[in-house]
Parts: sequence; structure tokens; C-alpha cells
Amino acid sequence: MKKFTALFLSSVVALVSAQYPSIPLQFTSQVTINVQSLFPMPEVSGFMSYDYAAQTQRIDSKDPNFGSITTTLDRYDLGNSYTFVQGQSQCDCQPVQGKMPNYQILPGAAYKGQQTVNGVNADTWEYGLIPGANITVYTSGNNLVESQMTVNNMGMEMITTMDFNTFTPGPIPSSTFAVPSFCSGACPTPAPPATPAPNACPGNPPQGCECPSMLSFCSGVNYPVTSTFGADDVDTMAASMINSFSALQPGPTQQCVAQTKAFICATLFPLCTGSIVPVLPCPSLCPTSCGDVSSSNNTCAAALPSNICTNYQD
Repeated sequence: MKKFTALFLSSVVALVSAQYPSIPLQFTSQVTINVQSLFPMPEVSGFMSYDYAAQTQRIDSKDPNFGSITTTLDRYDLGNSYTFVQGQSQCDCQPVQGKMPNYQILPGAAYKGQQTVNGVNADTWEYGLIPGANITVYTSGNNLVESQMTVNNMGMEMITTMDFNTFTPGPIPSSTFAVPSFCSGACPTPAPPATPAPNACPGNPPQGCECPSMLSFCSGVNYPVTSTFGADDVDTMAASMINSFSALQPGPTQQCVAQTKAFICATLFPLCTGSIVPVLPCPSLCPTSCGDVSSSNNTCAAALPSNICTNYQD
């Protein structure tokens, strides 16, 4: 009985320790970044400020050779990454790459027990990001201790390790992520997308776009879209939304329903130009005959003025 009780208690402890931690979405920390590869890179240390909710992060790193402090400010909310040396007024700005890192333990991660990492008894989590790329995260409670990414490419291995030495959860002043005034005008302006030819569909969509077949509800979608996969399901969802809207009491006018349908169809099936720049609904599609529902411009915030927009005509 005692043996069974001890086995049961050890199983409970293992189960509790294997529960996914909830990593804070706002934190600061002294960090150390080390890259091991065929061509080793010098270790970099710095101070990291991270705010996932605001879609921004900042790392102030110290040059190991010259001692200068370089700031990398990733503003995912603006789509730009700013780099500048503190004490100087030169700024480099480039489009931010990919999505903002999310340090949460992803569903499906395997719990590998505990290890001593940087003097901390840490829980170990492993999962495959993509084929050839594996992530190992070490946590203490809900705090990050270390994150490690191992990439194997054609027999060459690169291991990138980030140590969180002073992990401190908590809100961060917005001024920390303010873009310096000397960075104004430093960002390249992307070329506006080109309007597809009027005869782009059915047989001449821009590269990377597709022409949908006739939809049952959003039948005015006769222009290129990014993908036709699942288009019928989206069309059914649009029909359900409008049917529910029409059934409201007191019922909206027919003109209001028609305008709302046009706006929803243009939103769910945006025009594809072959560019990564999103194409929003035309301002003219903003419902204007729905009484108090559309009395404020805020109700149609997605319909921004633009040279190129999605114009749905049923």
C-alpha cells in the first residue's frame, strides 16, 4: 500500500510539473545570446523589453568589442524594425520580418523533466517548429530561463541560445518603444500595388492570386482573391451573418441589408493584387442607410481611403 501511495504521489507530482506554464506577455530581462555553428559568432548581451499585446519588442545590446549600445526596436504593429546606436542620430529602418516571437509553450510540446540551467532547477519543454528546426524552452514556474533553437540544414547544425538572466514580468512604459524622431523618414515606402486588369478573371489573375468560381451568396466576387480554398464555407458564413442581421427586430431596411452585405463580402473576400499589402473595402461600401448603426465613422473603420480597394458590386 505504501509503495502504491508513493507511486501515486510521484505520478501526481510529474503531472503537475508537466502542466504548461503561462509565460507573461510583458516582461523585461537581461539576456545573453549565443550562436554555435560552423562559423561561431561572438556572444551578445543586452537588455530586452517585450510586450506581446502591443506587438513590439526592444533589445539594447552592447558591442563586445567597442562597448557601444545598439538598439533594435521591432515595431510589429507598424511593420518596421529600427536599428540605431545610442548617442548617435543615424537610424536604419527595414520591414520587420515574420511574426513577433511568442514565448508561450506551444500545444503539443513534450515535457522532458527538469534540468539545472544557469543554476536554476528548470522544467524542460521540446517541440518541432518545422522539419529540421527544434525548440527547447526552460522555465521556472511561469518565468523563462532559457530558449534554444536547433536548426539542421543539409548536415550543418546551428544552435541559437537566449538566456533570460533577470526575467521580470510586468507592464512596460510605452515610451520604451517610442520611435526616435531621427528615425522619421528612414523607412522605405513600399510601392503601391497595381490594380488588376478588368479582365483578370476568370482566366488572367495576377501572380499569386486565384479566380473564384461563382459563389452562391457573395455572387459579386468576380475579381481575383488570394485563395479559393474554403471559399464556399466563407460564402456560407457570410450568408448566415446577413440572415441573422436581417432577422433583427426592428428589422433593418432592404437598402441597409444590401449595403451591409456588400461590405461584408468585400471584407471576407478582399481583392488580390499579387502584393502583400492588404486591400481593404472601398469607403463607398460603408453602410450609410442603417440609421444609428452607421452614424459614426468608427463603424466603418476598415474602409480607409486608398487608391486601390475592394469594390464589391452585386
